[in-house]
Amino acid sequence: MKKILFFLVLHLSYLSFSQVGIGTTTPRGDLDINTPLTNIYGLVLPTNASTTNIQNPQGDSIAFGTVMYDSSANCIRYYEKNIQNNVSEARWSNCLLADRENLPSVDYIPVNPAFTGNYMQNIAMTSANTFRVAITNTSFSPISLNFARTDLMLSGVEGITVTNVSPTTARLAPGQVQLLTYTLTGTPTNCGSLTGIWKKMSLEYLAKTTVKPNITYTCASGTWGNTVSPEYRLNGLVPGESYTGTYTVSYTGGSEFDCELPPETITRDGLTLSYPGGTVSTTGTITYTLSGTYTGNANTAFVNFTTSNGCQIYLGPCRSCKEILDSVPGTPDGVYKIDPDQGGTTYSTMSAQCDMTTDGGGWTMVLNYLHLSGTTPANSPRTYLPIIGSSTLGTNEAGNTAFWGHANRSLQTAFRPSEYRFYGITSGHNRVIHFKTAHAGSITYFTTGTGNASGIQNSFTPLTGHTANLPAAATAFYTAPIVNNELIYYPFYVPSNNVWSVGTPSRWEVDDLIDNGSRNTLHRVWVR
Repeated sequence: MKKILFFLVLHLSYLSFSQVGIGTTTPRGDLDINTPLTNIYGLVLPTNASTTNIQNPQGDSIAFGTVMYDSSANCIRYYEKNIQNNVSEARWSNCLLADRENLPSVDYIPVNPAFTGNYMQNIAMTSANTFRVAITNTSFSPISLNFARTDLMLSGVEGITVTNVSPTTARLAPGQVQLLTYTLTGTPTNCGSLTGIWKKMSLEYLAKTTVKPNITYTCASGTWGNTVSPEYRLNGLVPGESYTGTYTVSYTGGSEFDCELPPETITRDGLTLSYPGGTVSTTGTITYTLSGTYTGNANTAFVNFTTSNGCQIYLGPCRSCKEILDSVPGTPDGVYKIDPDQGGTTYSTMSAQCDMTTDGGGWTMVLNYLHLSGTTPANSPRTYLPIIGSSTLGTNEAGNTAFWGHANRSLQTAFRPSEYRFYGITSGHNRVIHFKTAHAGSITYFTTGTGNASGIQNSFTPLTGHTANLPAAATAFYTAPIVNNELIYYPFYVPSNNVWSVGTPSRWEVDDLIDNGSRNTLHRVWVR
């Protein structure tokens, strides 16, 4: 509330000059009075229905401090200068006395958050960067108000400017609330605390936000290390289990000045990942702390945290058996949970048969067919992995969804294999197929269907028990006519003699050629 009392002591009862200067020979406007306030006469102000009609008779801009009576609003206004970021802006003030009996009264209402958008050093502002505050009419009469960008002053961070406000005018009924939005532009040149001070009439509102240092996180290098307890990498997260641990991620490109990163808390399925905030330098690491009890699904068995800096932090089963062995050395052979795309949307957490001993271990089984002689069951490409039920020839596992089948080529690709291992035995003879290969053309064919396995005969390593003619003797390499049948449809063979065939369509052959399903067979393929 402002009360202004104008007194003027004059020895003249009426002035009709277009310019009057008392106490000065160079008046700045229509009336410039500089005399002691000793007389009993008042001052009649220039009257007009709009501030836009007021002019300086000298032709210059209106002088700051010019006063007028606004006959439309029935109030007094003055021409003022506000300074912000070293830029001055002139404007007419709001009504000083709109109603002598019921003076206007307004108040502000904080809006959370006051500062919107992200604020980062050396990153330009966008349309999302604003400052907000609400104003309400607490009087019993309507109020007309003007707003300008200079109502808001910024400090603490250089390079940011208030460019406009919306709305610029408002007429508020008693009790009405108006949201004010100030648009911010520019590029913060330093990090730290950005302060906004909003002033209107006798009101003053202060709000702050943090301009973060512009650092680059090496998300791919982030690691839990061996800090998480209890062990989760073999079988994923267990509902009802409490977990603790730390996750560390490195960064570069920080400011040479010590800048503060704000605290951060992320919660997923009962587990919380938190960073307490703190100063950062030009390079270094930040560490998140894990706590809480897992409330997610047992079949899912993982959580994915997304940090404010955009890093994806995965906590759950390993990608493959090789990753399990690398993470937990000494893990024995067995069935473990894995997540081929690490919390992605393509594949769910699944059980995997892991061979942790053969040729250094880390093998994930992707194909398993234990076939009974005299039967011609269909093979089964699928989006999850088979596990071992039995290894005894003569056992019939056909149609068993846990044991019978092979991973489609897309699932194989998810493991990023660098090696394949083939194993096969039959009741028709004693030869054993058991070898590994890193042949690039064969791996491309198995995972994409492009090309064939030509060259595998010269690029393989025999493993324990290998006595078969294949793949060394192979002279033919079929390109499967059906998608996802690359591993089962004669990938390498000797015409009329030695074949690897897994029920295509009824041939079950291991280094032989019988053209039927009359023998007990076992076919397995592993990747790592």
